[in-house]
Amino acid sequence: MIAPSRRLLLRIYVVSLAQLLVIAGTIALVGWLTFKFDPRGGFTRDARYTTANLAQHQNDPAALRDELARIKQLAGASVTLYGPQDELIASNVVPALRPLTSEERVRFGKQDHVQLDGLPPLVMVPLDAQQPRAGYAMYRHPPPRPPPTNPALWAAGIALVGAAVASMVLARSFVTPLSVLTSAARKLGAGDLTTRVHSARRDEFGQLADAFDDMADRLTLVLRSQQELLANVSHELRTPLARIRVALDLAAEGDASTAQESLNEITEDLGELERLVADVLQTARLDLAAGRAGALLPLRRHEHVDALQLLDSTVLRFRAAHAERGLAVHSDTPLPAVTGDALLLRRALDNLLENARAYSDEDAVIELRAERQLDYLAIAVIDRGIGIAASDLPNIATPFFRTDPSRARRTGGLGLGLSLARRIVEAHRGTLHIESELGKGTTIRILLPVAESSASEAVG
Repeated sequence: MIAPSRRLLLRIYVVSLAQLLVIAGTIALVGWLTFKFDPRGGFTRDARYTTANLAQHQNDPAALRDELARIKQLAGASVTLYGPQDELIASNVVPALRPLTSEERVRFGKQDHVQLDGLPPLVMVPLDAQQPRAGYAMYRHPPPRPPPTNPALWAAGIALVGAAVASMVLARSFVTPLSVLTSAARKLGAGDLTTRVHSARRDEFGQLADAFDDMADRLTLVLRSQQELLANVSHELRTPLARIRVALDLAAEGDASTAQESLNEITEDLGELERLVADVLQTARLDLAAGRAGALLPLRRHEHVDALQLLDSTVLRFRAAHAERGLAVHSDTPLPAVTGDALLLRRALDNLLENARAYSDEDAVIELRAERQLDYLAIAVIDRGIGIAASDLPNIATPFFRTDPSRARRTGGLGLGLSLARRIVEAHRGTLHIESELGKGTTIRILLPVAESSASEAVG
């Protein structure tokens, strides 16, 4: 079985060869039409003209001999003149051309000239077209000479050879990068995630190779993210489950006071598990909906959301859960409304405030700011905590990413807060931007497009 790359190479060769044959055939046809000798057309016409000229010198033997010699010298034609009774009048060739046979005479009486068979052909023309029996002239032209050497033909031949070589080079320039890409695609499909083309070309094939490498990088990232997702979910589930088991074992021993103390930890662990499952499911739902065809928002509800009520409910929940933490709220009045899912938007703000609380000192005040910026509702969550390293900023919104690899409970949540918040904001056609500096804190800004009614009121 022939490899696909070789089949492509063969097809290109065949097409190029067919084109070359067409070009060569055209040049040959033009050359043949230009230099060919047509004995049955041009030579017969010339014989008629020459015979009429010779007939004028029929009564002048000296002039007739000179004219015959000139014809022999210029045209190379052999000519013999015969009278009505086949008597020889004059000839420029020795021996003279033969006279007509009886059969040829019958043909001679029916037409103004007779072309006899043979190579080169023998042509008879009457000396007087009005009186066919007055005599005739016999002509034999020498064989056609080969056409003279033409520089254009040599140039055409060289061009054909050059075109053949160029077509082969072109064919290989097509097949070689395609073969490399095919091999790389097969390796990547077989599971070799390190496969890359690394083409140095800058043409369309080079762009295709770069696109393949980019695709391979993204595919590798997706597959590794899936593996990390499984590992991280397993880790996050195992830790609270292990603590719950320990607490239950202590309670089973019959120590009521110890069991009572463990209830608080069990409650906290169960809440952590609920948040983990809810965040994972919500993130997966948003990712799945975002990957579908179409431009519709992947939201269950599309409702008019009052921004001020959204902030007030978020602040109340945070202060109820963390009464000891300071939260400063600064907002314009009134705030524009947005369109979307109020529950998801509260979830995003809750996650941002929870992250700010987890990564800042207990006495540090968290700021929540809201204002209108043109056709957008701008919300910012500001903390004066530990900050984020510049190397971690590109990955900070990746699911389960933690700046603290130890995953200690005191240093933060599950690594899904920012990831879920970004997906929720993007589902509302908004943007989430993170600014941070180590030791100084983090600012997370959200821009949400305002509802159409709010936008029209602003214009009015």
